[in-house]
Amino acid sequence: MSSPPLEIYLSASISNAHDNALIASVFPEPEFYVHLPQKIVPNQLSHVEFPLHVYQQCIEMMTASHMGLVLFDAFGRDCAWECGWYAAHSEKKLVGFVQSGSVFLRDWMVKGGLDALVTTNPRLFEVCRQNPLLSQKPLTYIKDLTELPGAMANYWREGHF
Repeated sequence: MSSPPLEIYLSASISNAHDNALIASVFPEPEFYVHLPQKIVPNQLSHVEFPLHVYQQCIEMMTASHMGLVLFDAFGRDCAWECGWYAAHSEKKLVGFVQSGSVFLRDWMVKGGLDALVTTNPRLFEVCRQNPLLSQKPLTYIKDLTELPGAMANYWREGHF
């Protein structure tokens, strides 16, 4: 009998749907289940017009997840709120993932709420190792996106990379 999948909520701007779907696709089933909020948002509406049920469904997905994965290359205010939600639920883990952007480094409350960070960028890895907040958290450098599922599973099981 196989174990239930590791459920991950992907926190990223839905305006970045194509890249979000690509990142979600590297997580193999049945070992993982990725909650992808962009699948439930009405694509014909602007963000200003989203109905309450979209918010409620996102909360349900986060509640069902074991951990959150925030994509810092596609990060906005809603993502920051989701990071705060995970920080307030200590039984769930929040891992940041960044490939190229460094704008997230200015968001000290978000960095403080992270449990860990993964990057494919050696320069950013070194910057994060020197950061006063991030240096206190598990950090790992992976060579490419295909290594992300293994890093996430290992962190979930072991609490480190």
